[in-house]
Amino acid sequence: MEQLSEAHLRYLMTIYDLAHTTLDVRAAEVAKVLQITKPSVTKMLGVLMDKGFLVRERYGKIYLTDSGFLLAKEFKKRVALLQTLIPKMGLALSEEELSLTAGLLAASLPEHAFSAPGA
Repeated sequence: MEQLSEAHLRYLMTIYDLAHTTLDVRAAEVAKVLQITKPSVTKMLGVLMDKGFLVRERYGKIYLTDSGFLLAKEFKKRVALLQTLIPKMGLALSEEELSLTAGLLAASLPEHAFSAPGA
């Protein structure tokens, strides 16, 4: 997985998820889901466009490129795996904390950690 920050990957995963439930994904929806300001989203969308992971049309519709789609799908899969494994550690985490921890860990672990048997 290309070296991206947890924030980059979280944005891609959010857009990926929204695209499955919303016909037109826009910055306002991303801001609402991530609970951040629209200007922050707009700035990050520019970064992700420069990296070739998404396209933003003139009227604000956001689409993942093929590489952005595949990256978001893989990251989502890794987060889901970690969300099943982390509770086995006996940590007292809320669902929100578990989700955040899984995302941070998924973004931080090397790729080979997910290609091990059973992963």
